[in-house]
Amino acid sequence: MAGNRFKYVDYLYVRHLGSDSATAKAADEIISQPDKHLLTQQEIFQAEGGLAGLAIQASSVTVGLVGLFALRPRLLSYLKNGQLRPLEWLTLGSTAFVSYHIGHQIGSVVAGDAQRLQNHWMAYYFVKQNNRFEGRQILSKKPGMY
Repeated sequence: MAGNRFKYVDYLYVRHLGSDSATAKAADEIISQPDKHLLTQQEIFQAEGGLAGLAIQASSVTVGLVGLFALRPRLLSYLKNGQLRPLEWLTLGSTAFVSYHIGHQIGSVVAGDAQRLQNHWMAYYFVKQNNRFEGRQILSKKPGMY
């Protein structure tokens, strides 16, 4: 491929480029008016599912850790005696992290508003990225795309 002048573009990056979805429409709105989709702490909590989402997250972590202890009962006895090695701590922590992430996704879809939450984080990172280059004045003036 040394003589080929065409640059290969991965399909995963461009597969939704022309889509007309709610996320694409929100992204267009975020470029013109980013503070429209930013949420307060309470609104983020409600978009994540509120107390029901929190219960789903806690249940997911509990199920994940119970499953780990069911698959590796020796790990539970090591934990009771305080004899966990670093790799076992890593296993315990990564299981809790992955099960929390799964519970967070389930909670926001089932009990919350996943689209509103996604729009908030798109707007947040858009503003954060522009603040890095434009002197922290994004929300007081229209952002420019250079």
